Amino acid sequence: MRTAAAVATLALAGLAGCGGGAQPSADTDTLVIFSPHSDEIRQEFTEAFQAWHRERTGREAEVSWPDIGGGGTQILKRLQDKFRAGRYDVDLVFGGGPIVEQMKGLGMLQAVRLPPDVMSAVPRAAAGQPLYDPDGWWYGAAISTFGLIYNNAVIRDKGLPPVRDWETLADPNYLGCVGAGDPAKSVSVLKAYEIILQAYGYERGMGILVRMGANAREFYATAGEVPRNCAQGFVAAGPCIDFYAFRQMLAEGGGNLGFLAPPGLTVVTCDPIAVLKGAPHRDAAEQFVEFVMRPEGQRLWMLPAGSPGGPRQYALQRLAVLPAVYDEAAARGAPARVNPLAAPPADFYDAAKEIARQTVLADYLRVALVENHAGLTKAWQKIIAGGLPAAGAAELVRPLVSEEEMLRLGREVWAPLLAPDDAPPEKKAELKRQEEQRQRLRSDTETRWSEALRKRYETLAK
Repeated sequence: MRTAAAVATLALAGLAGCGGGAQPSADTDTLVIFSPHSDEIRQEFTEAFQAWHRERTGREAEVSWPDIGGGGTQILKRLQDKFRAGRYDVDLVFGGGPIVEQMKGLGMLQAVRLPPDVMSAVPRAAAGQPLYDPDGWWYGAAISTFGLIYNNAVIRDKGLPPVRDWETLADPNYLGCVGAGDPAKSVSVLKAYEIILQAYGYERGMGILVRMGANAREFYATAGEVPRNCAQGFVAAGPCIDFYAFRQMLAEGGGNLGFLAPPGLTVVTCDPIAVLKGAPHRDAAEQFVEFVMRPEGQRLWMLPAGSPGGPRQYALQRLAVLPAVYDEAAARGAPARVNPLAAPPADFYDAAKEIARQTVLADYLRVALVENHAGLTKAWQKIIAGGLPAAGAAELVRPLVSEEEMLRLGREVWAPLLAPDDAPPEKKAELKRQEEQRQRLRSDTETRWSEALRKRYETLAK
């Protein structure tokens, strides 16, 4: 269990008496939340919600945050396994980016209607991206932008070109100097790669991603490892979500860091909160959503630590969805941030396309960049040493799968099948058979990709 879970458990133990295995008392509401959020976020939201809930209802609240072992991708997989087994023991998903749209399509969520006074304060969209589902399936709890974190000292010492935009990560001068995340393990990493694909177009964007992968020193399991390794000087630059960069810039070694959201080549996105189908503590779950969307919850993202109404211990360095919080944060001395609510829409971005290919893109990039990383890097090294011949460079980055084929695979092969709870036994058996067939086809396809790319990289290196 993470720090915040321990805090919540200890708080409950103090109420219920001694003994580590004490059960919640009759006047205690319980919540189980799946989240990729950091320990600091978990702790601040646990403590603030407990105080708000106590004042509002006169009841205590126990909030547990099971360690799901990864980001949004892992959350989705874990919940799919639970739902297939008929286990509905998690109340909320808090964070995880675009997985909520997949979950909505799979029937894994239940709608929540917030009070009118809450909804009247929440803008419909930021930079053209919706901040909540119109039918209440999910709500945007915080806003993020994506860009590049970079270490000025490393760039200066190695004589590297300055960071200009996403294509900097594909520059041959950055060989061995890029930090990158595994798109199959982190939704925020995958989001950054999807932005690159759409900002430059599929063919050119895939070329940038492949050369970025070839330049990568290594691939990290979580998105937060990119800014940490950049701060320590192990890499010069890497894709990064804004709040990871902001927090790292305030930590040890952060003075050398910079962050760039490439103008016209990135998007504003929201990090959602949603109540799960069959939530065992639905009333408390809906109250938690309401708290997060009210000023009492939104202030935690932006106000300085220790300020009235702000986080108690940790400055969370995230962006709120309520416009009024930006003025409050500035008045309290919080670091100045560009207000994404006023940003122009990113006309190049198609959210429906992202959702349609999300899982298949993650697996394709994992095979192309992560599993075959050594061979990819060796081929890129040889191409650079040979003077960057156009034919070799083009063959290195040529996609095995067209954009149209990837979208088809996303719909027909990678999309999971979940049987409705009320389906008759014969229907469940048929869906199970189809799901097993789909899984085999998916595995065979990934194997073919991996072998084809391994041979390509070996041939190019020779």
